[in-house]
Amino acid sequence: MTVSNRIKTKLIVFDFDGTLSKPNALPNSWARIWAKIGRTKDDETLYQMYKNKELSYTEWAKEVIKVYREEKFSRQMLEDIAKGTILLDDSEEVLKSLYLAGIKVIILSGGIKNIIECALGDNLKYIYKIEAQELIFDKDDIVEGVTVLDHFIEDKSQYMTIVLKQLNLKPEEVVFFGNSKNDEDVYKTGVKTICLNPDNADFNNREIWEDCIKKTETLSSILKFIDKS
Repeated sequence: MTVSNRIKTKLIVFDFDGTLSKPNALPNSWARIWAKIGRTKDDETLYQMYKNKELSYTEWAKEVIKVYREEKFSRQMLEDIAKGTILLDDSEEVLKSLYLAGIKVIILSGGIKNIIECALGDNLKYIYKIEAQELIFDKDDIVEGVTVLDHFIEDKSQYMTIVLKQLNLKPEEVVFFGNSKNDEDVYKTGVKTICLNPDNADFNNREIWEDCIKKTETLSSILKFIDKS
């Protein structure tokens, strides 16, 4: 769906992994940490326990941090992972143009805020907010915890509802870009939803996604869905 009703876009919300960043063999920043420390089997075990409701999300996170500390996952290791997280081509140009047009950009991710910030680099100044969990490090720069958000990270409609109210926005003034199953609840809020580089999303479902960019390496491909006027 291209812009035709001339309602100015006031907010763009991006998922990050595989959406604002280029698709990776490992789907998200958590998976890249598990691979870095050589404990992917533990990742699979803990995630399955969470999916089976043997662990709450908070309990899952606690167990994850316990393993990370066992392997002395450090801030330097996190920064190394971030270096391998590449933004879509022309991201700086597009993000700057949105910023100059007065359009706020929020990143709403189930990933890790520290990695997102590192990957954005100088582009961070164009971002209104990053809503994602943040790893906490001790005095020796070894991970010791993770922040808790005030909404369920796997239902992004919860945060979208909050931000619409906080910024006093109408749903039609917002465009959301995501690529996977955990992005699909956003449609419930009434905002425009565009599937960008779909991973495991039901991108042909027009109730969930208004349109889809099936494959792109350039962020400028999103501009046809945005009204800067």
